[in-house]
Amino acid sequence: MSGDQQQDIERRRQPRWDLNEQIGCRLEIRTRVRLVDISATGALLSADVTLPVGASGHLRAAIGPAFTPAVEVKRLAATAQRPALAMGTIFTNMDERSRRSLEEFLKKANT
Repeated sequence: MSGDQQQDIERRRQPRWDLNEQIGCRLEIRTRVRLVDISATGALLSADVTLPVGASGHLRAAIGPAFTPAVEVKRLAATAQRPALAMGTIFTNMDERSRRSLEEFLKKANT
């Protein structure tokens, strides 16, 4: 059998159906990020994997107990350390415990 004939052989055991975007799906990934800077409203993150603008997720950082705000990527940015792999994010949702941890962290950072 020639190489072209091998490529034409269907290896699927069941047919696949085109859904035409009728069903929404999520792909959840975990990646290590570096916290470049942080404010009361968002953070600049550097990572090996750049997420597109509009992507959302949860940030876990050791700035206080159980700091896990929801974030959304608002812009891609360049830093001196990583010229094209930084993401400007905003906090879209934060529980009270995370909010207190962030406020305490920012107070300490300003003194």
